[in-house]
Amino acid sequence: MLTLDLLVIERLVVHHINQRDVDRNVVEPNYADDLLHLPPGAMDMFTRRIVQALGHRSHGIEVDIRDAGPGSFFQNAADAMHTDDGQFMEMSRQMAHDLAAAQVMRDLPPSKLIVVSGVVGRVQRRFMAVIKAEMQDGLGETRHGQQTQIDYLTNIFLTDSQRLYKIGYVQQIDGNAGRAQPYQREHFVMHLFDHLMTGTETRSAALYFYSGFMGADIAASDKRLTQDFYERTIEFINSRGFEPEDRMDLVDALRSELRSNKQTLSVADFADEHFERATRDEYCDFMERANFPVHAVSKNTEYIKAKLKRRQRMVFSGDVVISTPPDKLKELVSIDTSVDGVTTVTINGTLQSQE
Repeated sequence: MLTLDLLVIERLVVHHINQRDVDRNVVEPNYADDLLHLPPGAMDMFTRRIVQALGHRSHGIEVDIRDAGPGSFFQNAADAMHTDDGQFMEMSRQMAHDLAAAQVMRDLPPSKLIVVSGVVGRVQRRFMAVIKAEMQDGLGETRHGQQTQIDYLTNIFLTDSQRLYKIGYVQQIDGNAGRAQPYQREHFVMHLFDHLMTGTETRSAALYFYSGFMGADIAASDKRLTQDFYERTIEFINSRGFEPEDRMDLVDALRSELRSNKQTLSVADFADEHFERATRDEYCDFMERANFPVHAVSKNTEYIKAKLKRRQRMVFSGDVVISTPPDKLKELVSIDTSVDGVTTVTINGTLQSQE
């Protein structure tokens, strides 16, 4: 679980990432000369963006650190957490250069790369984050007494409503790790937010950012986590004494969630959408005790695709079994509350054969 309480940004710099030229050659970024010192309100905005994108109940996901060699994003990020301001600036410029090199597609527009470092949590662990923000146009309002002036604004970025940005976040989790180089990946955690991952676009849309630039992998464990989400949720539903109709509804909702075009799975989102208020916390606690991540995870149904295609089965006492085509259980079968060990089942269909 990534906890971002008490996050404090100590250093911030903004570089401009240029679009590739007509021949697809890298155009060197416009590097900042100094750290950027913002008023408290603006710094609070940066903090909110990071927490909203990566914290609890967000669509940020933990990723595996694939590339931990010399000159990698991971090594540079870990080093940038602990260096002085001058070295931090050098590291941030290297990251801007590496991002420009990773953006091999000509159609990627100019953007800003914001590099920040600071501390987070009660024990003040060090972190470093990069935010790639796309620019847009907009309107701004200025008041002069009773007069209102509307101005056309260009090159706006990191607005609250237009979340066209990506975040790479590295945090030290072992207080004894120190600055011994090379840094070991087990002493750190890496997270990713990409606005594309909340929709139905393919993961390859952000491949250049999380794989080419960050040296991370989001597919190493998502198959297992998706399987765990399915199996643990089924276990919870079957163990809580729900009424038969409610249990059918919840299982159908789970299967629909897994077969949908959503690219992430979130315990909190599933609880909010499908469980009654009194059961939501119980479900979230159950999943956390089962060591399922609180943050959203990338969905990959490879390990359970056969179960999602398999006929659904209802097993009663006395070895009585009813099976239906996939995702047709609620449509074809309704069950009344059991009384004295007797359950009334209504089937929307006629008996065609008996074996």
